[in-house]
Amino acid sequence: MLKLFNSFSLSKEIFEPFEKNNVKIFICGPTVYDYAHLGHARIFLTYDLLCRFLSDQGHTTNVLVNLTDINQNVFNKAKENNKSYREIAVFYASSFLNDIYSLNIKNISRLAYVSDYIKNIEDLISKLIQKQVAYTAHGNVYLDISKAKDYGHISKQTMDELSLHRLDVGPGKKNQEDVMLWNCIDSFDFSWESKFGHGIPWWHVQDTAVALENFGNRYDIHGGARELTYPHHEAHFAQYRLVSDTDMPVKTWMHVGLVLSGGEKMSKSLGNVVWIKDLVGKYGQNLLRLYLFSTKYRDDIDFSEEDLESKRSLLYMILSTRSRASDKTDKYIENLIENFIESLNDDLNSPLALEKLELICNEVKNGKSVSLSDFGRICNILGLEV
Repeated sequence: MLKLFNSFSLSKEIFEPFEKNNVKIFICGPTVYDYAHLGHARIFLTYDLLCRFLSDQGHTTNVLVNLTDINQNVFNKAKENNKSYREIAVFYASSFLNDIYSLNIKNISRLAYVSDYIKNIEDLISKLIQKQVAYTAHGNVYLDISKAKDYGHISKQTMDELSLHRLDVGPGKKNQEDVMLWNCIDSFDFSWESKFGHGIPWWHVQDTAVALENFGNRYDIHGGARELTYPHHEAHFAQYRLVSDTDMPVKTWMHVGLVLSGGEKMSKSLGNVVWIKDLVGKYGQNLLRLYLFSTKYRDDIDFSEEDLESKRSLLYMILSTRSRASDKTDKYIENLIENFIESLNDDLNSPLALEKLELICNEVKNGKSVSLSDFGRICNILGLEV
């Protein structure tokens, strides 16, 4: 039975979806102003592995990914190129989709541009104001986090620690840590009309509106990079609880570790990114999967092309085993396949699963047999194209 590490409880929990065999997953998608990098690849390959494994175990998955196109970086890129923000968003969203296809990711059910949800965002904010858990101040709208239960629990911060963050600075805020919902003060040359005035729906409320519209008051897994725990996921969770009157609208918070470069976070702002399109073009998606899956998804990875290249020997073993597959599987290899499955049942322990796969390959090399269907099952779970 699958156990997943829940960032909310800091423990591995037996995973059971709200609806039998129907798993609803929300993944925080990219801000569409540039190409996608290895950090993005790791996030989406992690959830692809999860979905493939869930499917193998008899579940149906419904995966929603938001595309953040209401963002200052998108607006800046639009102005630099003398284009509309939507043209920029569509171009880089298309590039992201190409990367997803090149990585053999086939489990995304829906991509949602947040700009298509302005009315939903406006309605959500209005409900929060009506519930007296949000307020206006000098044209902006804020969420009053003093009204939010367990705020700080996902990022494991006390209220004193939260108060030290200078978040969404603006005049008239009740609490330093209150979260902006609608910005009517700052000018980005792009804005939307609302009952709150001309402005920009702020980052954290965007995802909440998308998830509510598509999933209703609850869903099973919220995924993304670990760096999003605060303030993004704290704000999302608080808003979702308050607007839905649901105590636990998200069953499992599942966070992926960072991809580093030379010990620093890989990010566009630092200029140390490696683009997905370049990596897949040079190494292929099979090798990239073996490299990323060789580290537990919750741990950080310090990217090294040498380490990536070192997985080629395992890939050759897998290809050789595939060519030797027969119509039956020896009992010993059946046990190894069961070990492979149990490794993934333990919070997607992909490094241990790859160790079991390597043992299977060695046993076949030494004369034992594995059926084409059994070996194909393993490769399909891992998303390997062999």
